Amino acid sequence: MCRHLAYWGPARPLAELIVDTPHSLVDQCTAARHQSSGCENPDGWGFGFYDSESPSPRRYRTSVDMPADVAGMSQLADTCSGRFMAHIRHKSPGAPVEVEGNAPFVDGRWMFAHNGFAADWFEGVGAATLQGLSPARRARLHGHADSEALFGLVMDRIDAGNEPAAAMVEVIEPLSGPDRDRGRFNFLLTDGNQLLATRWGNSLYLRVDEANGARAVIVASEPFDDAAGWDVVPDHTLLRIDADGVELLAH
Repeated sequence: MCRHLAYWGPARPLAELIVDTPHSLVDQCTAARHQSSGCENPDGWGFGFYDSESPSPRRYRTSVDMPADVAGMSQLADTCSGRFMAHIRHKSPGAPVEVEGNAPFVDGRWMFAHNGFAADWFEGVGAATLQGLSPARRARLHGHADSEALFGLVMDRIDAGNEPAAAMVEVIEPLSGPDRDRGRFNFLLTDGNQLLATRWGNSLYLRVDEANGARAVIVASEPFDDAAGWDVVPDHTLLRIDADGVELLAH
């Protein structure tokens, strides 16, 4: 059910973490180690990043599988940033393979990715959930993926004045059921000023590197190497990363 990665720290080439590591997202397209459903992610990929030219993120996404996407890999190799995320997709049951279903999803300055699925989305849950979207945001949906609709629900709550971390949990909890085990809801959400991540039913790891007075934080579905320093994020946990550091909030 997908793999993703987010970075928060000094600017660096995106390819260093996304492609050039021993167990990179390219490798995880066919040989994921900690995935809850299979080990392949063949349904496209994408990445997004912030730079100094705009408060809104730039992104690239495609329905072509990552190892075969020469154009996308070339663009990735030429990009540097200190705020970025990347995502490889294993589509939810019943969903089509389409570029609109691939993360990252963008709304204004916000960028979002989802590793997981909403249970029974195409058996009625999706239709009922879409009724909870504001009419304006429902009209802006481009594809059929549960992930895009979940992002819309989060953004509706943020627009209404809810704190972003609370908005994410408010979307997850009703869909995960009373036993918290329906579906998988590992979210990444950032506006370039803070990065939020949930672990809810899928694997998630955290790595914090300190060097020369600078902090670099990596959040990933699974480690991209066998080096020390990776910590398992507990299930039903939300991470907040900003200029003040890293905070773990249990839910």
